[in-house]
Amino acid sequence: MKKRVIIDTDPGLDDALAILFALGCGRFEVLGLTTVGGNIGLDRTTLNAGGLLAVMERGDIPVIRGSDVPLTREQQDIIAIVHGADGLKGITLPEPLAPASDGASAWIASTLAVAEPGSIDILALGPLTNIAHLVTEHPEVVGLIGEIIVMGGTLNEPGNSGPNSEFNFATDPEAVSVVLGSGAKVTVVPLDVTRKVRAQLDYVEALPDTPHGTLAREVLGQYMQDGRQSRALHDPCVMLLALEPGIFRLEKLALDVDLGEPPDAGRLLLDKRGSLVNVALCVDAERALALLRTGFV
Repeated sequence: MKKRVIIDTDPGLDDALAILFALGCGRFEVLGLTTVGGNIGLDRTTLNAGGLLAVMERGDIPVIRGSDVPLTREQQDIIAIVHGADGLKGITLPEPLAPASDGASAWIASTLAVAEPGSIDILALGPLTNIAHLVTEHPEVVGLIGEIIVMGGTLNEPGNSGPNSEFNFATDPEAVSVVLGSGAKVTVVPLDVTRKVRAQLDYVEALPDTPHGTLAREVLGQYMQDGRQSRALHDPCVMLLALEPGIFRLEKLALDVDLGEPPDAGRLLLDKRGSLVNVALCVDAERALALLRTGFV
């Protein structure tokens, strides 16, 4: 059976790779893409999500706009160095095949409400604002979620937003706190793991000449445009863990999140009073990359 998922996303170069893999590997039933402001603003993340679906000729999958601002704090200045002002460093996608709708958290709630309990997972690739709205505005469906798999945070690796904080979690720390404490099954995939799964140039060049494989090569080429010989594949790790958790070593940890001011906002804290969640701590990077390749055939 295919794994039924909702992808909450802010595409984004590595989001694009994750979405293309999910649509191309044949092992997911993607029910919808819900968009959030993160790597870039909401209008652009929504347009990019629709464009990626168009590449895969999947106009049947809805795109639903969510939140453009964090729960309680001001939006961070968006830095376009990595992803470019359009999120894809100038890569042109086709026009969406269908218009996006509004109300991501309400749409997720209604989708969960009519599904078999535990049959739908949420794969969260960006800031957790939409999922926090779901938890606070529709608490009756939280117990119906199979699992929320989140790319975010760091434990022992240096941060990419502050010295000890990761971008997704630093963008909306209050949302992280809500989701971790929601009572849902939550698995966190931090920088400690995602930085171990790296695409080298030879890996990129060997991706197949399918429409989405060709686009993946272009995306990774832009990702490496700063002269790097490899790039960490952060968001695709969420998809890989959803399919093959045995590739990763998971441990239950009690976590809290720093709700202070930058640069420590969003920092993960080991705290026995925190919420008990699954955390990916190690990964077999070779197996992860081999699995990822299968999604572009």
